[in-house]
Amino acid sequence: MNFLPLVSIPIIFLLVVLFKPHISKLLKWNICAVCVSVSSTWVVMLALLSANVIVDATPIAILMGMSVTGFMYKLEAYYKSHKLRHLWFSRLVVILGGFLSVIVLLQRNWQVFLLVGISSILLLVIATFLTQGTTHEDAVESAGDGVKKSLLKKLDNCC
Repeated sequence: MNFLPLVSIPIIFLLVVLFKPHISKLLKWNICAVCVSVSSTWVVMLALLSANVIVDATPIAILMGMSVTGFMYKLEAYYKSHKLRHLWFSRLVVILGGFLSVIVLLQRNWQVFLLVGISSILLLVIATFLTQGTTHEDAVESAGDGVKKSLLKKLDNCC
């Protein structure tokens, strides 16, 4: 079953690309064909793992990690378009929370999964909405010319 992503991802990708104009009209937002194909593949594989059809969770974990990284980049685009600060913090929350969520989900530890998921979402909401009125540029400018200004720039430009 480790070959399933090699078949399903290209098929779903092509289907999404072909039907994207129609899907976008219905949903009113832009969808990413790669994101949809990877996410739907790991969801199906997770269901097959739960049904004991798949025994190796490694490919599922890899695909889920790809989804976590994709979500982080979508969140980054949102932060940058709205000029929000603390992007570095949101990156850490998504990556660390996503990593832990994937591990506990694959271990079928539902209570910890819910706790990690809710905590991560709560931290993202706090970081996003409590800093919405202050831009990153404001934070850098108010930091002066010292180490704090340099650190703020390095934290946001780590990638």
